[in-house]
Amino acid sequence: MKRPLTHLTASAVKAIHTEVLVAHGGSAGIRDKPLLESAVAAPQATRMGQPLITDAIEIAAAYLFYICRNIAFIDGNKRTALASCLVFLQTNDLLPSAKLPIEDWEELVLDVASSKIDREQTTRRLRKLVRKLT
Repeated sequence: MKRPLTHLTASAVKAIHTEVLVAHGGSAGIRDKPLLESAVAAPQATRMGQPLITDAIEIAAAYLFYICRNIAFIDGNKRTALASCLVFLQTNDLLPSAKLPIEDWEELVLDVASSKIDREQTTRRLRKLVRKLT
């Protein structure tokens, strides 16, 4: 039997944000707490008690997409979005410990942030990136 997926919490994403800023710099703080909570809740949404998204890669893409697009933090939204996506994948044993091709991941995040791609396209591209690593 497959174990249930471990989802991110708003507290976990705040901690990831703090780590990102310590490692790479930037201004700390939450710009809009409800936007952060919304970004974290969206991949976990349910209807009649059943999750709307059950595919783990799609969930990871949703975290990336909503954290990036909601711009809940003062600074570091794109970096936090990518780090949160990767933490979700690693926590759920979906990301091998291979070296990530940073240029591909960077391009994905920038395309999400600039609204060049929607959530569905984000999922497709993330699936390809993860597949490359396995």
